[in-house]
Amino acid sequence: MTFVNIIIGLIGLGLGGAVSYSMIREKMEETPADEAILQKAKEQAGEIKHKSKEQIARAQKILQDEEKYFAEHEKNLESTLKQKEELLERKEHRNKSYEGSLKQVEKQVEDLQKSTEQISDKMIAALAQTAGATAEKAKAHIEKQLNEVITENREARTKGYIEEYTEEAQIQAKAVLRPVIQRLQTQSSVDKNSTTVNLKSDKFKGILIGKGGQNIQYLESLLPVSIIFNLDPMEIHVGGVNLLRRHIAKGAINRLQKRSAKSGKIDPPMVKECVEESEKEIMGICDNKGKEAMQMMDIDFKTLDPELVNLVGRMYFRTSFGQNVLQHSIEMAHIARLLAEQIGSDSQTAMLAAFYHDIGKAVDHDLGGSHDDLSKEILEKYNFPEEIVYAAFAHHDKVPCVSPADFIVKAADAISSVRPGARQESVTNYFERIKQLEETAKSYGGIKKVYTMSAGREVRVIVDEKQIKDNQMQPAADSIAEKISEELSFPGIIKVNLIREIHAVDYAKEKK
Repeated sequence: MTFVNIIIGLIGLGLGGAVSYSMIREKMEETPADEAILQKAKEQAGEIKHKSKEQIARAQKILQDEEKYFAEHEKNLESTLKQKEELLERKEHRNKSYEGSLKQVEKQVEDLQKSTEQISDKMIAALAQTAGATAEKAKAHIEKQLNEVITENREARTKGYIEEYTEEAQIQAKAVLRPVIQRLQTQSSVDKNSTTVNLKSDKFKGILIGKGGQNIQYLESLLPVSIIFNLDPMEIHVGGVNLLRRHIAKGAINRLQKRSAKSGKIDPPMVKECVEESEKEIMGICDNKGKEAMQMMDIDFKTLDPELVNLVGRMYFRTSFGQNVLQHSIEMAHIARLLAEQIGSDSQTAMLAAFYHDIGKAVDHDLGGSHDDLSKEILEKYNFPEEIVYAAFAHHDKVPCVSPADFIVKAADAISSVRPGARQESVTNYFERIKQLEETAKSYGGIKKVYTMSAGREVRVIVDEKQIKDNQMQPAADSIAEKISEELSFPGIIKVNLIREIHAVDYAKEKK
């Protein structure tokens, strides 16, 4: 019972008592005095008064509890607001610091230009007088020297500022990431999704193959998969790029095994029927997986198109470097939401963009093309807001990151995919990737040697000191890194480290 209901009850109770007492009084005036009736009226009035006091006491208690609740709620809101204000003050202080540094640099540049002009005039006059050269030639010679000095000075200062701000950015990034990583509690999203069928009898292999191999050929034509028999006598392995179709084939083979145990034979119509039943079952699993994933992220799947829910579930049957794409998307969504909350950004936009960023991988094996482009098309088809579509599309640098959500999704992808144990690849693919990485780095001019470090996470490049100068090192590193990003496919990031060695030798001679 709410406080308002109690007050209404008290008013009704008081009115009822007043009316009753008035009626009794009128009755007593019309008839001779009756002590019993008067006594009964007094008792009723007393009961009404007692109940009214109880109701008032209860109302006061509820009112006190409500006031206490609202006071605590107001206190919590004030605490949250204070934290937001402190964060904003820190950001404003940092921005003012950067503005001050920038103004200081601008003043230094202005002073340097003035002093350069003064020195230039003096040197031109002195050189022209000493060498007997014309003022124009002397001026051109000095300008060339000054340009070289200024260029070296500018590059040195730029490098210093970049290092300073990079170090500051890393400190700030760690401060944001530390509480997020501590709050993140997820299992490894690596899922092998085995597609091996265990056999009850070795005779089933011959029945499955059929006369002239008609059954197995028909099965492989319905599903673009490879059925492998010779690895183990009591196992059948299903191979293929598309994990979803491999699971459909696995389910169909299990059904054929059960039916052949009763009939002792398999024919193409039975194969087709089992494939259709298995496909229907797998699609049902996709629907359930999609709903479960959306419920975990507080997404109301009932308001969405069932096809979109199915596409989300199909990511369960898709891996990237051994990492289950659906689990990766859920993990990314959690990370993105925590990061957005940590920096005071829109957590819902970041979470949804991260959750749907790889949805194109649900159909890329069937349709072909880049999963980034497919994800963009799917999100646009289902009328997602532009900021969500853009943030999802930007996570592999197809377009530059602009909004906080864009950077958050990209950071969440790196955290989920690069952390130890998140992804795996075969030994063959690993060595091929290392080989391609070294060849790509060597293709840049002026390179002596290339070494791959940290399991392909870093490439060290020894440059020819005669061809590449100090002021060319950073542009060279940028170019090599960009070329690696464009030509190779790899998880996470690769550090490009350029090294230029210079040996200066001289000999001290004994003075006689």
